[in-house]
Amino acid sequence: MWLTCVAGLLAVVAQPSTDQPPTPPEPAWQTLFDGRSLEHWVQAGEPDAWAIQDGNLVVAKPGKGWWLRTARMYRDFDLELEFNLSPGANSGIGIRGSSTGDPAFTGLEIQVLDSPGQTPEIWSCGAVYNAIPPAQDAVKPAGQWNSYRILLVADTLNVWLNGVQVQKDQKLDDRGFFRQIEQKLPLADRLPTGFIALQDHGDPVQYRNIRIRDLSPDPEPEEGYLPLFNNTDLAGWNSTGVAKWTVEEGTLIGRDGPGHLFSDAVFTDFELRAFVKVNRMGNSGIYFRAVPNDRNGDSWPTGYEAQIDNHDPKNFTGAVYDRAKPPGVDKPFTRDDAWFDYRIRAQGNHIQTWINGRPMVDAELTAFSSGHFALQGHHPGNVIMYRDIRVRSLERDEPTKPEGDHK
Repeated sequence: MWLTCVAGLLAVVAQPSTDQPPTPPEPAWQTLFDGRSLEHWVQAGEPDAWAIQDGNLVVAKPGKGWWLRTARMYRDFDLELEFNLSPGANSGIGIRGSSTGDPAFTGLEIQVLDSPGQTPEIWSCGAVYNAIPPAQDAVKPAGQWNSYRILLVADTLNVWLNGVQVQKDQKLDDRGFFRQIEQKLPLADRLPTGFIALQDHGDPVQYRNIRIRDLSPDPEPEEGYLPLFNNTDLAGWNSTGVAKWTVEEGTLIGRDGPGHLFSDAVFTDFELRAFVKVNRMGNSGIYFRAVPNDRNGDSWPTGYEAQIDNHDPKNFTGAVYDRAKPPGVDKPFTRDDAWFDYRIRAQGNHIQTWINGRPMVDAELTAFSSGHFALQGHHPGNVIMYRDIRVRSLERDEPTKPEGDHK
């Protein structure tokens, strides 16, 4: 009897535990177009060029609507929609595009084209435009509704057209060009985050049933970000030093020498996001909670610097210069001449940075409490580019002047 009890006890003890950590819920689907309003969208062309007719989103003035984009950005996502083309019509779905420029090339475009029965090419329906042809022709004739599912996670793209997988585990690599084949524009060098957009290419087209699941590691809040750069000129900024700052096709560019471009606005607790690219000589930084140094215009400000450098073995992109280094990251993973997404968050003494959604610095720093943003020019030959610099306050009342210790 005793042996039987012991054997039974051992059998119970030997059973593996069935307790498992709960599986996190999958992100919920969000309706981007409900057939009644353009609440989640921003029009780039004429205000009434895109319209709603019979519950469908239509190009009401072909050629006047440019791209209709989402109000917020997405990095990784699962997108579903339906489209209906007129005979010969051309349109497209821009993904990871910026607010200015052509989303087909600042990000990439999944082609929408009346091309049934044609041999798949890099401009066919289902193609990554000017980069990757679809695996097969799957679009229906004009006048019929088609369905798209676009799944993009990190650098891997999958696309289904009418249930047929036309792009399977495609890597965003060195394929792709701009207008002509000799104008190389690798998919890997384009924006890693951005808006989703629908194209008005001058033809009647309809969309409906647009919904998305945000799979991004650091999804944006629904609202709160405001532009810190207007994509047109240097209003709201002032420069010091010899660095030359210009705005070219919606991109803020600094060149050729030391100096800084300071924001007029002052912030204490904030979250900033910006797209950044540097050339092979690129060495720059985004200063925050900064004030100018009075010695001369080329002197470094006092404040924190979120470093931008693809080669420094210690203070590389994502570090807070000489104050905090990303733990577990031994070398930079940003690349010359490739765009990356910089996110900086400062709340009290808690300072954080992310690059392309990857956590970098997470530190308690006590030196500076408020100040300007300052974009750094560094030396001759240095070229630094910014797009879509946006900021949101993390406090109710912003100070009107720098405060705290700026020694």
